[in-house]
Amino acid sequence: MKRALILGLLLFGMNAQAHIGKSDNKLELEKKAVYFEIKAQLAAGVITLEEAQRLWKIKVKHLRKEEAK
Repeated sequence: MKRALILGLLLFGMNAQAHIGKSDNKLELEKKAVYFEIKAQLAAGVITLEEAQRLWKIKVKHLRKEEAK
């Protein structure tokens, strides 16, 4: 009986974990893509921190305008 309970809880937990990321909407996924793109450029030394912040503000503003359409 204990094994069945543990197995049930394990499967329920795995199922619950699988559905957590599906609540992200398109805007959030696009923002994450932009963030990682800018972070990669910053890590490579292509842009400075100030340029990265400016670029982030511009891109997020553009994404919000696209979503409003």
